[in-house]
Amino acid sequence: MPDDILEYWSSLSRELAARFNAQDAKTSSAWWSWDNFGDDIRSLRNRFGIGDKYVELLGLRLDFETGATHDLIADKKFHTSRIVPHLYYHSKAKDEGIAGEWVKFNSLSGSWACRYSFDESDIGRLTAAYTEHKENLFTALERLGAKKVDFGDAGFEISFLPMVKVLLVFEDADEEFPASVRLLYDKNSIFYMPHEQLGDISWFLAGRALQALV
Repeated sequence: MPDDILEYWSSLSRELAARFNAQDAKTSSAWWSWDNFGDDIRSLRNRFGIGDKYVELLGLRLDFETGATHDLIADKKFHTSRIVPHLYYHSKAKDEGIAGEWVKFNSLSGSWACRYSFDESDIGRLTAAYTEHKENLFTALERLGAKKVDFGDAGFEISFLPMVKVLLVFEDADEEFPASVRLLYDKNSIFYMPHEQLGDISWFLAGRALQALV
């Protein structure tokens, strides 16, 4: 069923278009508001490894009661609308478990139709930080909940959400090649979030890791 999950996420997008009048929302923040999607997101309580009171994404904690999001790294408020799309779609996910197999974005089921979703420039930002601030970057990733694993010259497994896991693989520079960073996804991540939101993880990771540098 190579394209079944792509069609599933696409059907949800079509339902949203019918559910709301896009012309009434002048900005994406107005569209992806807590008022529009709070009830859907609250359904994540006690599902997919998420607790009863809040859900966290890379140090961003959203309160299920109020819809307010707090940045635990910067200790300030964060725009909830920025993470609503990820949590809305996650609330509609098919529970297929963790595959334990790491793949590139373009190897995820259905990614042929959504290759634009993954931005290599975000990985470039991480590569620059790895080259210039290696140990500080590793500390920053651990502040975001990353766990060291045995891949490449260094590897970190990161839970964007408990069932949406990614892997950063770091390779040191040598005489032939510069330092590099690869972002891999658990093969089953696509069942928990559509391609656009999975591709967005690179942006989140780069921004949050650089913010957490000490």
